[in-house]
Amino acid sequence: MKKVADNICEIVAVRHGETASNHDGIIQGQLNIPLNELGLLQAQAAATRLSKWQFDAVFASDLDRAMITAETILSFHPGLTVTPTAALREWDLGFMQGRRIADLNEKHPEIMAAFRRDLDDLNIPEGESLAEFQNRVSGFITGLAQQYQGKRILLVTHGGAMQRMLKHATGAISGNNVRPFCANASLAVFRCKDAINWQLVTWNDTAHLEGLEQKELLPL
Repeated sequence: MKKVADNICEIVAVRHGETASNHDGIIQGQLNIPLNELGLLQAQAAATRLSKWQFDAVFASDLDRAMITAETILSFHPGLTVTPTAALREWDLGFMQGRRIADLNEKHPEIMAAFRRDLDDLNIPEGESLAEFQNRVSGFITGLAQQYQGKRILLVTHGGAMQRMLKHATGAISGNNVRPFCANASLAVFRCKDAINWQLVTWNDTAHLEGLEQKELLPL
């Protein structure tokens, strides 16, 4: 694999495999839900895809679904260990956690509409505001870009956290557009030049998941 240029930090982000809550349309947030059977297969597929890639460091959300995915990937990289961190956790969605999306759409349409449109002033009762979530993820990857120039870093995290990375790299959505989704066990690649200039390279890459069931990426 081509070496990363000395003034570039390359971040390869992987969403965790599927959980029962993903399958059933239930908001997880920071609830600690393990991978289901399909999720384990997806994690293995991601691990096989990344088996020939070279990484200089590995970080993962400390929630089980991300850690299990990360440890599966590292079965092909015996010289590396994963560093768990709360900075890569999913959005703390407060009262929404553990509830079905269909129920939330019916009973809290105003919050769900704001949730879909990625409004910066969105505050989730009993949870994090969107601004707090963005600052948490942006702060973490900014630190990586400063510390790991000339390195390729693997991050195993959650769909919401990967959307925060996308926004950090490309900016906010506009108008009536909705947040871009990414599938379970999908890959995204970001590069940062001189610890300042961010670029999105790849988003929602699921080539390795061919033959495995995947949910449609529809707005919530």
